[in-house]
Amino acid sequence: MNDLNRVLSRKDVFKQFPPDILEELAGYSLSRKFTGDEYLCRQGEVWPYVLYLAEGQLSWSMLSSGGKEHQLFKIKKGEIFWGHSFFDDQPMPASLSADGPVLIYIWPKDTMLPLLMKYPKAMWDIPKKLTGTMREAREIIYSLAFQPVASRLAGYLLDNLESSGQDYFEREMTLEEIATVLATSAEVVCRLLYQFQKDGILKITRTQISLEDQTALQKLKSLS
Repeated sequence: MNDLNRVLSRKDVFKQFPPDILEELAGYSLSRKFTGDEYLCRQGEVWPYVLYLAEGQLSWSMLSSGGKEHQLFKIKKGEIFWGHSFFDDQPMPASLSADGPVLIYIWPKDTMLPLLMKYPKAMWDIPKKLTGTMREAREIIYSLAFQPVASRLAGYLLDNLESSGQDYFEREMTLEEIATVLATSAEVVCRLLYQFQKDGILKITRTQISLEDQTALQKLKSLS
């Protein structure tokens, strides 16, 4: 069993296929490499594919009617993404872009659908996965609708600190990119970050953000 087969054998939907079918799927896959800021698909395009992200990170972002981009979530290394167009042949509701160098394996609908129809357990895994995605989307929408920006920023900072496993993390995103995640402006993010520093919650340098008072940051996150 090659590396791609081994990975797919542990993923939802794919793990329901027998080994010989997984081997076929690995052979049918199309590998693609993208560099930073390239789009795999844009909002409004029909994109009936399934992808496995082998390296790097992708952003799922939506444009408002006014043309403002809002980043909804990240797709991280090792995750499977099912394009909405795969299920209804309608345009994608958001855009999928590379955050930096990425390697993906993709399968078109014409390849996957006959296998899904043949293996009901694999088909059943899809609504379970989509339900989980809907629950995550609900939390994002709830946060944007009911939490003030300071609370959302505190949550963003705590998530990054948790991911780093340390009391600091590197400043890899610009203020504009953070603002896109939080559905606000870069000016508001900048003002809040330096207010947090003035209050002794954070220490900010050109390259890092360090945690000084976790209790205070947790309290800010809980604001509603």
